[in-house]
Amino acid sequence: MVILAGSGGAFDGGFLTLVVVIVAIFAIALFAIFLKKNTFPILNLMIIRIFKGKYSFEYLEFFKKNDLRNPLNNCIKDEITLHISVFFKRLNGATNFTTEIPIEFKDVPFMTPYKKLVKDFGVPDCINIARFGQQRVKVVGYNETFQQKKMKSLFYFLEEEFFMGEFIFSETRRMDPTQVVEGISEKYLSGIPLESDTFYIEGPLGNALNYHDNGFYASVKYLYQGDSRINEILSKVFLLSGQKGQAFKQAMIQEESLNRF
Repeated sequence: MVILAGSGGAFDGGFLTLVVVIVAIFAIALFAIFLKKNTFPILNLMIIRIFKGKYSFEYLEFFKKNDLRNPLNNCIKDEITLHISVFFKRLNGATNFTTEIPIEFKDVPFMTPYKKLVKDFGVPDCINIARFGQQRVKVVGYNETFQQKKMKSLFYFLEEEFFMGEFIFSETRRMDPTQVVEGISEKYLSGIPLESDTFYIEGPLGNALNYHDNGFYASVKYLYQGDSRINEILSKVFLLSGQKGQAFKQAMIQEESLNRF
């Protein structure tokens, strides 16, 4: 009886040891899975932030790929593609003008690199990103005021090069846009009266300006068309003839996915 009791105790001890080992292995496996799923992406994000910066395309895109919330404010609520497409599909009811004055946005030369803009203007107040095929598009914005009302200055970059600017006046129901229109006319059209809510001005170098007031907000867009490479990329996306709009649709799909954080 003593021998049997002793054998039973040895058996119980070995069994408990086996159970502990199995539980430990299971716990280690779970911990490894946790590390792979959580720690490694976090470490990757830290590396991207250190080497690329928290305002880089790679940093912002990381959040979408890992189902995380966008840490930065969006400059615009709709798609970037809709803001650019007005130059390729003219808005209904628009009037058209030409000017001999070069069309420019603020005092920032077109094709200015993104890093130089941020160095000159400081940390952006908002950022949007999109993809046109393999090309990366980024919009950075700065909050300003006009007539003591909110205004945004937006800079559009294609592969880190500035190709379009935009002013957005978000409180047109509380402000008088007359001064905006008069300022545009004074600079580019010798001060002629402009009564349309939507118009285009073509410049001598191919650059274009679009003013549009939809009753909720007004915007003034400035498109640069002096770089053949950028023109080709935009044409593939926005000139829909012959390709049934597939490039444009794909850009919209990609951008909707990127912006749905």
